[in-house]
Amino acid sequence: MMMDELEAEGRVYLVYPVIELSEQLPLLRAASAEFETISTRFRGYSCGLLHGRMKSDEKDESLRRFRSGETPILLSTQVIEIGVDVPDASMMVVMNAERFGIAQLHQLRGRVGRGERKSKCLLLASTASSLNRLKVLERSSDGFHLANMDLLLRGPGDLLGKKQSGHLPEFPVARLEIDGHILQDAHKAALKILGASHNLDKFPELKAELSMRQPLSLLGD
Repeated sequence: MMMDELEAEGRVYLVYPVIELSEQLPLLRAASAEFETISTRFRGYSCGLLHGRMKSDEKDESLRRFRSGETPILLSTQVIEIGVDVPDASMMVVMNAERFGIAQLHQLRGRVGRGERKSKCLLLASTASSLNRLKVLERSSDGFHLANMDLLLRGPGDLLGKKQSGHLPEFPVARLEIDGHILQDAHKAALKILGASHNLDKFPELKAELSMRQPLSLLGD
């Protein structure tokens, strides 16, 4: 499949969760580690490398060569998620797709299909348990819906701490993935009351009530 794209003068993204192999995460495939392997397997087609540790001019040059077709295969991390436009990019393969969020994968797959070529995005998962979560992407291309599904499946994490995902049953006020619409309504109501000003001096009773509830914002410290 990948060879077909290359022979048709398409461009192929290979997206990896990490730059280099790690003893702590031995099952993760790494962009730098697979560069030689991919170069050998697709001999005759030059490969490029792109990741966050590269200097800005190195990134620009790597993208330029990919865009021009000098390196029709680009091994990259998620740095291509936003702001990369290569109309001839017709295929993306995401390694260890279970390591990416649904919303992030949706952003990544938006890097292909930007031109007239029929395009495809393949998600390779190393765990069977992650397949149901990834199938959400098959059923929808609505970014807002997918972001909500991501929140529902992964959990919001610790809003006041360092944990970026997971469900925290000790959170006493609401669960964002379930009660998000209530928070949106409350936000709109607050804007309607306050108008353009965030000064509560005109609302002494409201200010006093909020002051009494302030300790809730310190939970999780």
